[in-house]
Amino acid sequence: MFVLLLTGPPGAGKSSVLTALHDRLGEVGVSNAMIEVDELERCYPPLGTERAIAHVGMLCASYREAGYELLFLTATVEDDDYGRALLAATGAEGHLLARLEADPDTLRTRIIEREPAGWAGLDDLVEASQLLAGSMPTLSGVDVVLSTEGRDAESVADDLEAALRERSPSLLAVGIESGDH
Repeated sequence: MFVLLLTGPPGAGKSSVLTALHDRLGEVGVSNAMIEVDELERCYPPLGTERAIAHVGMLCASYREAGYELLFLTATVEDDDYGRALLAATGAEGHLLARLEADPDTLRTRIIEREPAGWAGLDDLVEASQLLAGSMPTLSGVDVVLSTEGRDAESVADDLEAALRERSPSLLAVGIESGDH
């Protein structure tokens, strides 16, 4: 199994970019699966990091058993230990770690436009996005950094697909030739 782990601060567009890539590859017959780790962790009371990572491992094992060789993960990787633990849990033979970024003001605007007005967690999410926009550039092991500033999900997915093709061309051999979306 090969894993593409896509990270970035809240508001960077992880889900929409990876959904665009997941859908485009699926449309041309490239078998793949997608796990949004932040959604697995969305529990009250909180599930806890160790348990959430164990869930990622169980899901990856299930997808591998079902024959999926390409797995997409979205996660807000806040530090190197968490990133390494996520990748280890996948049991993947290879991976590509990609980080999305955008200007902190853009992140704030996107979050405010996306979340329900009056949501109790809005201020905390905006604050987290600002802090992570500053700290995520120090993550180690990042293979590619893509800006989402002024770009739509499809154009960022183009760059992500190119990086994936460069890292593991055989995974996408069934799919389309680059640029034929």
